Formats: sequence, structure tokens, C-alpha cells
Amino acid sequence: MIVGLTGGLGTGKTTVCGIFKHLGVPIINADELAHQIVDTDKSVFQAIVKKFGQQFLNADHKIDRKKLRTQIFNIPEDRLWLEKLVHPIVEQEIVAHAKSFTYPYCVAEIPLLIEANMQGIVDRILTLDCPVEMQLQRALQRNIHTEAEIKAIIAAQADRHKRLAASDDIIENTGDMALLTKRIEQLHHLYLSLAS
Repeated sequence: MIVGLTGGLGTGKTTVCGIFKHLGVPIINADELAHQIVDTDKSVFQAIVKKFGQQFLNADHKIDRKKLRTQIFNIPEDRLWLEKLVHPIVEQEIVAHAKSFTYPYCVAEIPLLIEANMQGIVDRILTLDCPVEMQLQRALQRNIHTEAEIKAIIAAQADRHKRLAASDDIIENTGDMALLTKRIEQLHHLYLSLAS
């Protein structure tokens, strides 16, 4: 059984995956798979270079991710083009990884689960939610993006209502670690019983 974990930027997906992992649940990270595909899949690499040009390569002759990220968040058509190229391969990889596990279920962390229409490859959708102000605060603490970039990322993601409407399970993650852990343990037992 594949549980698709999703949620906007700064809703706590990494923390939640850590708790599931601690419980012995295998985790698949869609973003990591996408990065691997961009780095190792020759046809994807060539398509990106053909579309965006040599200036999107770094000194190691690999795709400059930071440059690419800036490009796709500033130009929505480019983001859609890249997603169309990479998402189908990510889907195949998630399914292949899930089949290789012997554990009753796995958690696939897919930030763009709803936006990429990947509902068909998961058996359940678990969504993390928190107020937008909290998302912004948490994302700023990571020091990876500027406030403008964070707002652009949040705007590019599915709106909360759409994401929540598509969910089987929802966790309101407002920062209480004990509460969060307890909720995940409850879901863990539910998923084990559903998977069996």
C-alpha cells in the first residue's frame, strides 16, 4: 500500500517522514527521485539543455539546479514543461520502489501530488496542513529561499482547500511535537490494518 504524503511548503513533511521512518516505515521521496532523474537520465538532461541552453549547466557539466529553480518559478510555462518531462518518470520510479518493499505499506512524500495528478498511483492521501503565515515563517527559517521565492512557491502549489478536499487523512501540524507523534502513531496502526 502506498500512502501519498503531501502538503504545502513548510507544513512539516520532512519531520513527519522522520517519525514514520522511526516506526520502521519505508519512505520514498519524490523530490529526490526527480533530482536523480535530472542528473542521471540522459534523455531528460538533453531535453533540459536543448530547452534552456548551456548556461543552465554548472562547472561540473551538470544542471545548475538553483538557476533552473529560479527559471521555473518565474516562468510558469517552463515549470509546466519541466513537470511534463519529469513527473511521468517519477511516477514509474515511485511504483517500482514501492513494489520492492516487503513492509505492509510505504509513505511516498510527493509535495506536488495533487498538482501533478499523481492520485492514481497512491492508495491513500495524507495531507499536512498549517496556516499560510506559519508556512512562510518555517520556510524562511531554512534560509534556502527569499521571502519572494517562498511566496511564489506557495502560490504555485495547489490551494489548501483543493488539497484538503482530495485527502483521506489530514494532520493539522501547528508545531506540537507530542501531538504530531501521537497522530502519526494512530495513522500508522490504521495503515497497517488497511494494508493487511
